[in-house]
Amino acid sequence: MSAEDIFDDTYVKRSRWRSEAERIRRRIERAVDDSAEANLPPDPVKFCVEILGFTPTSYQARLLTQVSKGKKRIILRWARQSGKSWILAALIIWFCATNPNVLALIVAPGLRQSMILSDKIHELLGRIPVKRRRRIVRQQLRTVIRFKNGSQIVALPNSEHLLRGYTAHLIVVDEAAFFANDETIFMNVLTPMMATTDGTMIVSSTPWGKKTVFYTINQDPDWTKGWVTWEDAVREGRYSPDFVKELMKIREARPHVFKMEYEADFIEGVDTWLFQDLLAKVCAEDLEYIPFEARAEGEFYVGVDLAERVDYTVIAVIRKTGHLDLVHMKRFPLGTSLAACIGYLKVLGDRWRRVRAVYVDNTKHGDYIIQDMAEAGVPAPEGITFTQPSKMEMAQLLKQRMVEGAFRMPFDRETLDELNVERYELTKTGKIAFSHPNGTHDDRFWALALAVLAAERSPPPPSRPIARVI
Repeated sequence: MSAEDIFDDTYVKRSRWRSEAERIRRRIERAVDDSAEANLPPDPVKFCVEILGFTPTSYQARLLTQVSKGKKRIILRWARQSGKSWILAALIIWFCATNPNVLALIVAPGLRQSMILSDKIHELLGRIPVKRRRRIVRQQLRTVIRFKNGSQIVALPNSEHLLRGYTAHLIVVDEAAFFANDETIFMNVLTPMMATTDGTMIVSSTPWGKKTVFYTINQDPDWTKGWVTWEDAVREGRYSPDFVKELMKIREARPHVFKMEYEADFIEGVDTWLFQDLLAKVCAEDLEYIPFEARAEGEFYVGVDLAERVDYTVIAVIRKTGHLDLVHMKRFPLGTSLAACIGYLKVLGDRWRRVRAVYVDNTKHGDYIIQDMAEAGVPAPEGITFTQPSKMEMAQLLKQRMVEGAFRMPFDRETLDELNVERYELTKTGKIAFSHPNGTHDDRFWALALAVLAAERSPPPPSRPIARVI
């Protein structure tokens, strides 16, 4: 290459660099102009009132002010329906809209849970008049929101693989007590993300178990605590009078649930069969329920707890891979006919094809229900009569697989709550008797126990013949 060619090549490259630098400069100027034109108040409480169109409660405003005044580590225990998700969504929007080129991450036990908070953000953004919103937001996707000033919101599941590589300025962790790998996520993934940004982390969860990072943080004096009970929500008008009446019924019938969900306090009975810490560890971030309409692949085992007078019919489905994975949980409304349940099982077997066994509680309905299922085309139904020994075997097997790490399930608060209510006591004969408190249900527990039993007892499918070349 001649000297002239080298000079020309260098000149062209420098021209491209100048053009790229000019393009970036113009983009930054446009972002600054857009922010100025949007006239966004820097105070987060005013931002909620003037931009998002709602007035925060006193405890919501306290959280906003803590962040705006530089609190870097905040932990929240708020009563259910007290407005936590709503104000976190508003806070994330304010943070990104008023700070250029920042990244806010939403992290939850699974992507579905992260998207719940992301959907709140979309809902709040929808309240902003269109012209003004266009000056603030560049692009809205389900899990990624990009702002005109270069900032972003990204919703992610609790996954080491997906989380690594980000440099974050704000991290909002939701339902942190249910992270199966919480120590690794907090110490090795989330905290290093903010090493160069001096970022803010907000951690929230329902109190659940005492062998968790969430519980440990609650005891740490360096974290700013936010504790909101049902009484705070009542004072702020968050609960309607009818809801308060319903709440009092819950306090009377299910005091342990009330204390955890509405007083936001850590509690667990000593006679609980499946402890909260154990249940938190079986939640898998990469596992989601398979919809009824899907054409699923795999080897499936089904447990069916049939309704009696005041109980629910529940169907639980295990997929057997290297683990026993809970991939489907269906609870029918009260009063659903057995015929509807049989029809559901029939269609499920047709769609999923490899349903190897269906274990059914036939204690009240006898063998005729199994015969009806077989005649309707339900694959491999088998009746299990609930006795004290059989229930003990199923419950012990389920718990053992959890302890071993052989069982996994998606994050599902309703199912987790129901698994946690099952109680036990030792009888005089040395057997274990199971029960659940008044006002609660354990239909999901026994449907799941049946499904795990089916997966353990049923013989493996016949191996396919291997063609040999002679």
